[in-house]
Amino acid sequence: MDPLTETQDERSPPGWSLGAAGGEASEQRRGRAETRRPGESPSTAEDGEEALEEKLKGLAFRKQTKAISRSGLQHLAPVQSSLPTLTNGPAKDPRAAVDWTENAVNGDHLWLETNCSGDLCYLGEETCMVKIAKSAPRRKCAGCKIVVHMACIEQLDKINFRCKPTFREGSSRCLRDNVLRHHWVHRRRQEGKCRQCGKSFQQKFFHSKEIIAISCSWCKQAFHNKVTCFMLHQIEEPCSLGAHAGVIVPPSWIIKVRKPQSSFKNSTRRKKRTSFKRRTSKKGTDESKWRPFMLKPLPSPLMKPVLVFVNPKSGGNQLELYRKVPNLRILACGGDGTVGWVLSALDELQMNPQPPVAVLPLGTGNDLARTLNWGGGYTDEPVSKILCHVEDGTVVQLDRWNLQVEWSPAQPEEGTQKLPLNVFNNYFSLGFDAHVTLEFHESRANPEKFNSRFRNKMFYAGAAFSDFLQRSSRDLSKHVKVVCDGTDLTAKIQELKFQCIVFLNIPYCAGTMPWGNTGDHRDFEPQRHDDGYIEVIGFTMASLAALQVGGHGERLHQCREVTLTTYKTMPVQVDGEPCRLAPSTLRISLRNQANMVQKSKRRTSVPLLNSHAVPERLRLRVNRISLPEYENLQFDKERLRDITPVGIVVVRGDCDLETCRLYIDRLQEVRRSPECFCSI
Repeated sequence: MDPLTETQDERSPPGWSLGAAGGEASEQRRGRAETRRPGESPSTAEDGEEALEEKLKGLAFRKQTKAISRSGLQHLAPVQSSLPTLTNGPAKDPRAAVDWTENAVNGDHLWLETNCSGDLCYLGEETCMVKIAKSAPRRKCAGCKIVVHMACIEQLDKINFRCKPTFREGSSRCLRDNVLRHHWVHRRRQEGKCRQCGKSFQQKFFHSKEIIAISCSWCKQAFHNKVTCFMLHQIEEPCSLGAHAGVIVPPSWIIKVRKPQSSFKNSTRRKKRTSFKRRTSKKGTDESKWRPFMLKPLPSPLMKPVLVFVNPKSGGNQLELYRKVPNLRILACGGDGTVGWVLSALDELQMNPQPPVAVLPLGTGNDLARTLNWGGGYTDEPVSKILCHVEDGTVVQLDRWNLQVEWSPAQPEEGTQKLPLNVFNNYFSLGFDAHVTLEFHESRANPEKFNSRFRNKMFYAGAAFSDFLQRSSRDLSKHVKVVCDGTDLTAKIQELKFQCIVFLNIPYCAGTMPWGNTGDHRDFEPQRHDDGYIEVIGFTMASLAALQVGGHGERLHQCREVTLTTYKTMPVQVDGEPCRLAPSTLRISLRNQANMVQKSKRRTSVPLLNSHAVPERLRLRVNRISLPEYENLQFDKERLRDITPVGIVVVRGDCDLETCRLYIDRLQEVRRSPECFCSI
């Protein structure tokens, strides 16, 4: 297409508006009014006209509803009172979690409690069921971000406004149509700029009931609610999923599978068989393997889909569903315990290759998150930026260690015979720090006292000071035996009278470096989390106190296997999970290496969810003015704008200045000379 021209075909037809119907009917009505038969009574003609008009309206409405429903603009279609209302039986509670069962309905909203008192009901005043009670309870959809009253949720079904789709039906027609289209939503408030004209959305504080924008809930493209900005062809336009398309699992990949049902013919044949043990066994196997959903991914080197887990209650079935997704990455939101649970679930599934795991630190210590450059806690960083870091992060390995416990029945004492975890990623310790952690764990029977990271750390400090005065771990060295790769360290431990022994894989204690900097020490190597060695460190009360100001413990050994024997009940902790362990023999050995995502320290550019993107085309008005005229009129912008217009050029939105000058040179049909210096 020539950039100097602009066709009217690509713009919306004059007078077209979203949800408008009956235009054809009005034209037909005027034509019929002019061609009334002579002698026909007005009442009879009017009755026939009204009946025909209703039919034409219905046809226009159905045609328009069909086109709108494909693109997610169902709510823009007019509501016909004569049509039967959509009912789903008795009223049901609003869904607040994703349904992965066979009863899942595509386009279901996920309603969350909200206190958005300033947001109007999405239905507007005409359709809203609550027009007087401003304090009526509301819900906000986690998918498309609309806000409605509780009493208005059923009205969304009546106008057929669904949330953005998350899967495809298993029918052959749906499998052929794998194009994801925009999901357009009306907005009364919108940030950023219009995708078409590039102008900001005017926030009308005193007229907030007016719809100012139409945006896609997938790619976040937004347009002014004007015919000149929102084009007709954009309704059926494919959606690119926006700036984070690389981390989103497209709905076209997820397919809902119909439950297999045996036909009557097959059941008749099955009855005639004298022996059907194999058939029954096969049927049972098929039913056990059946899943409501399956994935058919399209591999792409540019895609790194992200699966988010908030806590262990998120459900491990999602890992089974997404196990075949190529380049999958997992974001574990929580503390070190949540990360350990995700890694253990990956071990059980035996995924090959194992997807790398990123960490959003929401716990107290967050030692693993600190090691991988994710920080010691969440600091209100934008979600868009976090997803960019997950996508661009470097994949590194993390050593994971097995813990095998053999209880000693010859020394019966109080205490548990099993550890809370049999695998650790961070550290395993016994003595002073485990005793403090155990007190904190036992005090969490009142969770209201531990609702912030600061309170947790203050309790740790108080418990540590109390245990320091009581010196409850002073005899630790007399009741343990430590053998590392065949080297017995018991004599050294008793000589230095350690009150805490730590088997360390990464830095711990909220970012401290217990191993320290080895420097020129020839006996020890710098600590690494991917070298297959575990560091053994001993602490006295003095070295523990110096740890917070840059000190380190006593380095004992770097080894691959450890045999630890305890001769009395003592507190131990595994990745922050404490217990009182009865006399036992513990063996520590390397389990495997997990793939982790290490956050890059710097990022050159971060795409925004609703980036101020440049329109695909720009219309530039060109004026030609001489330098003397410009000097006289430079303070009069109105006259300067209207003087000697040359024309309009249409260029690409990402066109550079040099290319624009070529178009301007083509537009100008004047001779250049040294005597006539002009400014454009």
